[in-house]
Amino acid sequence: MSATDEHLKTRGHGVGRPKRGTETARIDALINAATRVFLRDGYGLASIDKVASEARVSTRTIYERFRNKAELLGAVIHRLVDRMATVVTGADLDGLEPRSALMLIARNLLESARDPDFGALFRIVATEAHRFPDLAARKREHDKRCVDNAVADYLRREIKRGTLVLADPDKAAALFLHMVFSELHDAWLFGNEQTLARLDLTAHLHEVIELFLWGAVPRLQPAASSP
Repeated sequence: MSATDEHLKTRGHGVGRPKRGTETARIDALINAATRVFLRDGYGLASIDKVASEARVSTRTIYERFRNKAELLGAVIHRLVDRMATVVTGADLDGLEPRSALMLIARNLLESARDPDFGALFRIVATEAHRFPDLAARKREHDKRCVDNAVADYLRREIKRGTLVLADPDKAAALFLHMVFSELHDAWLFGNEQTLARLDLTAHLHEVIELFLWGAVPRLQPAASSP
């Protein structure tokens, strides 16, 4: 069972209308229902009516919060990305030298992203991006605001400590994440759950981190020659 499935199961299938709860709880229940519909039917066959039925609410309730199906899918993706960001911000990096810290960040991110549901939703966005470019743009912007910024904040702390030298930590974070996810992106696009389960990224991560640090670790300046 995937992490998302387990999360939905523990919340209960009929969570569309909490007896007591805040607006946040109702939105969470609605996004749970939308996640199930998108994963079951895909984007093309999913509809606001189906999500309303799954969540046991009226379509009006959904339209009060989301303008259309694309925006609802965006909310589903955003929640998964937010959870990925917490594995960076919640990691205990104090006392770790950069090589160990970057490996911990990369492993935590990949472990979170290997959830088959995340891959399925990634494929939906990739498939629909040409028809709904705003959906893909919003996803990338949210990725940058959450995950990229969390990694960039770590790099800034290390720059202040003098353990890393980077002219642009934001750009460096984006490049680091592109390298970390490169093989996983291929598995999402061209593989299946079995491909993800068999994927061993240990060697890949070691190469990524060594390459990244080669350009980021301070170099000793050669001693000036005596006249």
